[in-house]
Amino acid sequence: MCCYFNNLEIVLCRASYKVFWILRIQLGAVNSILWKNKFLLLKAMLLVTILMLPNKIVFGQAFQEELVEMQLPQGILIKGTITSPTANKPCPVVLIISGSGPTDRNGNNPYGISANYLKMLADNFAQQGIASLRYDKRGIGASACKIKEKNLIFDDYVDDASLWVTKLRQDKRFSSVIVAGHSEGALIGILVAEKQPIDGLISLSGAGESLQKTILRQIAERQPQILAKSTEIVASLERGVMIKVDNPELQFLFRSGVQPFLISEFRYDPSVEIRKLKIPILLIQGSRDLQINELDAKALKAANGKAKLVIIEGMNHMLKNSPPNIKANIATYSNPNIPLAKPLIPAVTNFVKQIDAKK
Repeated sequence: MCCYFNNLEIVLCRASYKVFWILRIQLGAVNSILWKNKFLLLKAMLLVTILMLPNKIVFGQAFQEELVEMQLPQGILIKGTITSPTANKPCPVVLIISGSGPTDRNGNNPYGISANYLKMLADNFAQQGIASLRYDKRGIGASACKIKEKNLIFDDYVDDASLWVTKLRQDKRFSSVIVAGHSEGALIGILVAEKQPIDGLISLSGAGESLQKTILRQIAERQPQILAKSTEIVASLERGVMIKVDNPELQFLFRSGVQPFLISEFRYDPSVEIRKLKIPILLIQGSRDLQINELDAKALKAANGKAKLVIIEGMNHMLKNSPPNIKANIATYSNPNIPLAKPLIPAVTNFVKQIDAKK
């Protein structure tokens, strides 16, 4: 047993030899769909070569991390991490689904976001006696694969999350299964809830409108000079028709390779989909979120009146307290030492515990 400092917390470590489902080393071609760089490659290789992660004891509360993986029929291997309390009794488990882009299981990406907010969320769950599973979506992080960008659609993410739910429900260690999705992951969670019998849903900074409306709103606010052309492109994709994009300013967002994905996601409106759900729902929204605002959360609440809405004053998209200044807000995106907003943890853990108590 050893002692070291990790983000100003004293942590005791001991070897863990528990294996969840099946652990294998598969070192094939590690290839991200969009983000091919040596740093991502190194990160993926390190993740798949670690067989066991240590148990941790933080502030007297023990929890453990275990690498997990799921083999898909297409030969794709999805990798994740189970974080769970060490108490030898059934406990609730939360499937944590990350947001859009190359965001990994911890909430980080190669483009400067290293806030570690999803890992912090998992650790806080475990300290409260709640297990969680977070994972790298297909094509991202340790789940990098040879899929071509044009062959990836939004429904693939929904199907993958649904399979994780099936595995969790079959695991006797878990007494209930709740899904928590962040940003785009919130919509994935809503759609999973339509397909799978989950016990509850947590929407963290989830949009209340369709992706195309969010895209056009953000463009209108930040790049109005490309709004007219963007509107034309979106209209074509809404009809399911791909369109040639010549404008360099629009290439990254609407390039041909990503258009099939956009077409598939444009079919869904979160407010329409959440209305179909009959399970307990918790809507969490920060007042200083630069990507999703309070109107989104209120739209979801209006669509499903039984959902519980919690607005956390001062919380931003990274689920952390932020100054009102936009530059300072963005600075939190790359700071892993800032803790999660204090009201967030009791809000989500109490919700999960209340659901589990009724099982």
